[in-house]
Amino acid sequence: MAARSIRSIDVVANEVDASRAAQLSHFDAADTKAGVLLGFAGAIVALSSSSTGRIVVFGRLGAVLAGLCALGSFWPRRYWTTDLRAFRENYLAAEPEFARLHLLDSQIVFAERAHRTLARKVMLLKLSMAILAIAILALAVGFAVT
Repeated sequence: MAARSIRSIDVVANEVDASRAAQLSHFDAADTKAGVLLGFAGAIVALSSSSTGRIVVFGRLGAVLAGLCALGSFWPRRYWTTDLRAFRENYLAAEPEFARLHLLDSQIVFAERAHRTLARKVMLLKLSMAILAIAILALAVGFAVT
């Protein structure tokens, strides 16, 4: 029964590896977007600093808030990996299938943790984009009025 339950371990391991690689790519893309949003928010704040209209000030504050959300998304994250020393000490004498199965289970846990972190990062990015859009609209209206 145990041998039959791990016959497809290579298929599962390949999918876990592909999923973790896709997560890393998504993390990198999100970090790039956070940097762009942070740059736009900073530029908007700097370029609108000379105007004092009420709507412009609201837009400027929105840009600051959007920048803070982008910065929160950009915050360094932990990337979970196997503790190689512990793995060696605990599994060196184990059957290869047993060791591989436990390694695979650990990688799945790491991927699940990374998924939660990525979801928070993406939520902050979306929030930053929405706030920045409102801020830009407020600035456009504010400049048109003054």
